[in-house]
Amino acid sequence: MNRHDLGCLAVAITSYLASEHFAGLAPTSQRTRRSLLRTVFAHVQRLSAENEVGGPSETPVDLPPPDPPRPARSAPLRPERRRRSWTTA
Repeated sequence: MNRHDLGCLAVAITSYLASEHFAGLAPTSQRTRRSLLRTVFAHVQRLSAENEVGGPSETPVDLPPPDPPRPARSAPLRPERRRRSWTTA
């Protein structure tokens, strides 16, 4: 197997995303790492296509779909406090 093959990178990333180590991370860490891995893979894929003599490969390699977006917060975590002046306290 060619170490410069995009399929090898896709297999490594997919294996990591399916691992127990990755599953044990906090959801925020999982989203961050998944996003970083997607960015790295897209960058390597673009560089590979630029360096190939015959153009981009015939079979595109896809990673698993991203997580669904989180719902937006409806309210701040803490209510805001009114600031009091030291002259009126």
